[in-house]
Amino acid sequence: MAPRKAAASTTGNASAETLPQVLYLWMPLAVAAVLIFLAHYDLAFYREYMGSEEIGLLEFSHVLVPLISVFYCLRILRMSEARADRLIVVWIVLGMLGCIYIAGEEASWGQHYVGWSTPEFWKAVNDQGETNLHNISSWFDQKPRTLLEFGVIIGGIIIPLVALRRPQIREGRFAIFLPPLVCLPVAIIAEFARGWERLQGHGLWDIMIFYRASEVQELYFAFFILFYLIVFRQRLLARRWAVRY
Repeated sequence: MAPRKAAASTTGNASAETLPQVLYLWMPLAVAAVLIFLAHYDLAFYREYMGSEEIGLLEFSHVLVPLISVFYCLRILRMSEARADRLIVVWIVLGMLGCIYIAGEEASWGQHYVGWSTPEFWKAVNDQGETNLHNISSWFDQKPRTLLEFGVIIGGIIIPLVALRRPQIREGRFAIFLPPLVCLPVAIIAEFARGWERLQGHGLWDIMIFYRASEVQELYFAFFILFYLIVFRQRLLARRWAVRY
């Protein structure tokens, strides 16, 4: 009976479900505001210092934030509460491998920073002549990204909003895997940025909000994964305290 009680209380602990408001709300909004301002105030500066693959802060964040997520995956896997549940182990290992892939591909596995030359045989199959996989086939780029986007829309927007009306969704065996409400702001910003650009591409309007919105969306996807993992660990800690007391 103890494990069932612990599982039921994992998402029932309010402190386990939240993050500091400055982290999950004000920081994402501030980052969006800065990106919008810089792109409209000085696009040349933005391209050089934000969007550049070698020294751009935005591009570097696509590497840094997933690596922080890898660190949180390792922290979760060290917990006895995680290792006791095979499904949790599989889920977090898959998430960790995904984050490693994202960080590695964004840095071309170090080529952007070290600057080695791409072998000739790889140049022949890579669209941009880089040592990565996502420029070889859509199966390594667009399709995984589309899958992640569907996950963010369903798990980060639809489920949290439905759960506000139907709290029972966050109960039971699989409740621990559902994204928390604190992931909603970054999910909305990610989809707003890309959605606006898609509609703009269909000629509905000429007003640009984010420059290269797909890159901005990638950053907020990374934030989404990180916030999810932080809360996931907090849920496991809540399970630990529920069993003890």
